[in-house]
Amino acid sequence: MTSAAIQDAFLLVLLEKGYEKTSMRDISNVAGVSVGSVYQYFPGKDAVAAMTVQTWVRKLSKALSSAVDGAVQAVEGRTVREVLRLLAQAQVNTMLDGGARWKVLCSIERRVSPQAVYNRSYQHNVNLFQKALASAVDWPAGLDDARLAFNAYTIVDSLVKQTLLVNSALPSANTVVDDILLALDGYLLGALGRGSVQQS
Repeated sequence: MTSAAIQDAFLLVLLEKGYEKTSMRDISNVAGVSVGSVYQYFPGKDAVAAMTVQTWVRKLSKALSSAVDGAVQAVEGRTVREVLRLLAQAQVNTMLDGGARWKVLCSIERRVSPQAVYNRSYQHNVNLFQKALASAVDWPAGLDDARLAFNAYTIVDSLVKQTLLVNSALPSANTVVDDILLALDGYLLGALGRGSVQQS
C-alpha cells in the first residue's frame, strides 16, 4: 500500500460518488486495505484529496516544463506564436487526456488546496510561461514579462478547466488549442496596441 495507490482509489470513488459522499472507508475498500492502513498515510479525506490534486498538478507542471525546454532549446528559435502553441498543446493534451479525472479534481481543487500551496503551484507554471515567452525570437524588448506571462497562463488554464467542467461532450484537443490561441492573440495584440505591457 502506497500513497499513490490510495490516491488512485480516491479518484475512482470520487468519480463514482462525488466528493461529499466519498468516505475514508470507501477509499480503503477500493484500495483493498483496512481503514486504519489508509489513516497511516492520511489524517482524513481532505488530506487525500489535497495530495491527489497536487500530484496531478505536478504532472501538468512536468508537461509544461517539457514544452518550455522544447521552446528554449530549439536550434533556430521559435516565434511567440509557436511558443504559445507548444504551451497550449501541453496543457490541453495533459488535461484532456485525463478527462473525467481532471474534471473532478478541478471541481474540488480550490476547496482542498491550501491557498499558499495553490499560489505556489500556479506561480510555478506562470514562471514557465515567462521563461518560454522570453525565449521567443520575436519577443519585443521592454515588456512586462511577468504580467504578460501571468495573464497568458491564466487564459490557458481557465479555458481548459472551464472546458472540462462545463462541457458534457469535450471538443477535440486541436479545437481547444485553436480557441486558446485566438484568445491569446486578442490579449497580446490589444495589450501591445495600448502600450500597457511596457515595464513601468
